[in-house]
Parts: sequence; structure tokens; C-alpha cells
Amino acid sequence: MPFDWNGSTLVKGTKAYFELPVCVMASGYRLALPIHALAGQRPGPTVLIACTSHGDEHWSAEFARRACQYFVKTGYDFAGTILVAPVLNPHALESGTRNTPIDYHNLNRVFPGSPIGKNWFTDVLAKVIADQIISKADIIFDYHGGGPDTVIHYTYTADPTKSEVHRRQHEVALASGAEVLWEHFEARGTLTNHGESQGKLCIVPEIGGGGLILDVGYFDKAIADLVNMMKVVEVVRGTASRAGPRVVIRKGTSIRPSHGGTFEPVVGLEVLGKTVPKGTVLGRVISPYTFEVLDEMVAPFPKTEMMQVRNRISKVHPGEYAYIIGDGDSGYTL
Repeated sequence: MPFDWNGSTLVKGTKAYFELPVCVMASGYRLALPIHALAGQRPGPTVLIACTSHGDEHWSAEFARRACQYFVKTGYDFAGTILVAPVLNPHALESGTRNTPIDYHNLNRVFPGSPIGKNWFTDVLAKVIADQIISKADIIFDYHGGGPDTVIHYTYTADPTKSEVHRRQHEVALASGAEVLWEHFEARGTLTNHGESQGKLCIVPEIGGGGLILDVGYFDKAIADLVNMMKVVEVVRGTASRAGPRVVIRKGTSIRPSHGGTFEPVVGLEVLGKTVPKGTVLGRVISPYTFEVLDEMVAPFPKTEMMQVRNRISKVHPGEYAYIIGDGDSGYTL
């Protein structure tokens, strides 16, 4: 059956571009969200690839563009419809900030949002996304990534023994290509929490970042990993590879600087997805004024799994992301 987007029909082997109206801003700008729709050659589910809820994750917006190009170049050889939302938070992308600059709220914490006129702008944005984009999807890949100076790679998973939905999530995560999977339930109002409450199969790959924006090979790998995950849910033909994941952690945290200044990495991309021992120096904050070391960040666990690294000399404020890590003894090996 042809896919219908608000009255516009999309037949197999074609693509279309839509703009979803949100509201008029104080500047007079009519805000609309971009949607690329691709219709596969065979009947199947509707898959949503959602990107850039956070405006500093520009890597995922570029990934969305390249993913669209891939499915077109390969002749729409998939089942169902793929919806690509490359930028869910245009104002945050414009300002390069994690949160929406209009009200400083985090879009990925306020789903399912609120009707227009009832709450903050970010809540209104979430409501439009929930009602008019998420509602159309059966399967959601909610892509997140590192900021301008960080690179990230892990995939969220669930305990496969708890339910059939969790089993399916875990099966897809095993095909994600990330070396580290994080068994974690996020109780706050994320896009995927809302999607799951509506019966959608939701996967959260955390991948990429500013430190890799020029690495074409990494984009190619991310697309290959997406295709591999789509094989699990039978959107793409073939048998999925389980190569990549080696450990599931259940305890994770972030390491953030206590003081601001110049961040100097000690480790880099070579440790991403790897294990480092307790006490390994990861990075330092140095005063650009007095040249003294203000902070030194070290690995806290006997088996510290590196899921995000800040790999650039950069300015940091106290509390900014530096590393996301997992306790390798908190879960199990694969």
C-alpha cells in the first residue's frame, strides 16, 4: 500500500521532501521541520531515523544526509518506508547548543510535549514531533552523538529476559556495531520513551561527533551498521552480523571537569570502545592564564569502558561533557 504523508502519496521506489509546520516565531519566521520520505520496493513497516534533537550534535545531521543518499543510490532496496528527520531542533542547530536557545530546555527530556499555548516552546516542538512524526513510525532509530569536541560510540540496550520488546531491542543493539552496549532505562521524557509507550520499537545509537566530521570512512561504517540493524527487523534483506559488541555494561556515568580552562586530552580515539584500567589519566584542564593544572580526570573503575572521549584541545566550562564511561564489571561479556 502506498505511503501517505498528510494527503501526499508516495509510491514505491520514490522519495519526497516535506516541511512540517510548527509555529510562527517572534522574528516572523515560520518554523517547519524537514522530513525526507523514501518508499521502498516492497511492503513493510515505517522506519523513522531521527537526528539532531540536540543542536550541538551536527554529526548526526550529516549522517542523515548520507543515509538518504545511500538508500537512493542502492535503488530503494528495502521494505516499507523510511522517514528521515535530519534536524528535529532547528534553533538549537543554529546556535550550536545542546538545549533550545529559546527557553534553554532540553528537547529530549520533555516528550510527549504540550499543546501550543500551554507550555514552553520546546514542549510545543516535542508535541508536534510526537503527534505528527513519531505517530507515523513503527520502528525508530533515534540517533545521538558527540558535540563539537567529543566523539561517542555505544548503543543502548535492554534486558532481553524482561519482555519481547526488550528482546527485540537487544537483538537490534547486537547488530549496531558498537563495542559497548549500555543496558539502561532512561526514566525522563525522551523521544524513545514516548515512542515505546506508543508501541514502537525504539533503538538509540550514540555515534560520531565533531572530532570525526571529516572522516568519510566513519560515516560509511555508521551507514553499514544502520543497514545491519535493519536486517534484524527485516527492512533490508540478509542476515545481520553480530560482530562488534563485546560487553554489556549496566553502570555508566560521565566524567566532567571541576574547573574551566583549556582541556588537554591525554587519551584519544584509540581508546573509544576499549577498556582502560583504573587510574589511567584521561585528560587535564589547564589554566590558559597561570598555566597550572586545575583538574585531572582519571578512569575510576578497574575495567573502565570508554564510551565517549573528548579528543580535542578545547575550551571547557566546569561541568561540560568530557568522557562517558561504563563499569566493565557491572554487566557481562558477549
